[in-house]
Formats: sequence, structure tokens, C-alpha cells
Amino acid sequence: MKIEANDAERALVRLMRVGDRLRRTSDERFSEWGLMDSHYNVLRILNGADEPLHQTEIGRRLLSSRANVTKLIDFLEDRRFVRRVTCADRRAYHIELTAAGAKFLQETCAEVLRFAEEVMKPLTKSEQKLLGEFLGKLIQQQ
Repeated sequence: MKIEANDAERALVRLMRVGDRLRRTSDERFSEWGLMDSHYNVLRILNGADEPLHQTEIGRRLLSSRANVTKLIDFLEDRRFVRRVTCADRRAYHIELTAAGAKFLQETCAEVLRFAEEVMKPLTKSEQKLLGEFLGKLIQQQ
């Protein structure tokens, strides 16, 4: 008996294939700077925060739940892009972007935006916006 896929399964499989391809492509791009996309994502999260963030909050905001936040922070701290700062609970740390991390983001931002435009080139601007809205609905469901 042949099992036929439905529209939901076809869409899901395509999303998974696109996600896998994008992860590999972005890791190749970020490897030019000795980083993975998850490292860069942490830097962008901290850059957008008004204050240092707890590692748990960084993990919640990460694009990939597969990331080990402690290892990401350790790596970025070794590169002097972030630093741990003590907070009221001395058993925990908050993470903040350093001046070196902010400078690195400023120097690489244009290239990252060009990369995103290159990847999304097959879609019109309005299709990109719609796709973002559709994917946002899927993210909120999780």
C-alpha cells in the first residue's frame, strides 16, 4: 500500500530541507570569521538587549534550541566578544557584549545582511514579508 503525503507533510519536509541547507550555508559563511551561526546569533541577541542577559534568556532567544549556551558563551568569551558579569544572585552570571563584540558586529553586519538578501533572492520583497509572517505563526505555536 502506497502512502500519499498530504499538504502539511510536504510543507514540513520542505521546511526541514530548507532549514538544513540554510544551516550548512550559514555555517560556511560564518566560518570565515571562525564562528558558527549560533555564535553570531548570541552576539546579535546581546546587541539588541538593553542590559546584560542571563544565559537562560539567551538560550530562550536563540534560533536553535540545539545550541549549548554555556559552550557558546565560553567560546565568545575566549574571543573577548562577551563577558560574564555578576548579578544579585552570585551563583549566576549575566552576559554582556564587549566593545570588541560590538565592533565585530558593526564590521560584519553589512555582509550578513547581503548574505540574507542573497539567500532570499528567489522571493520578492512582499513574498519575503509574507514568509516571515507565516513562519512567525509556526514559531508561536511551539
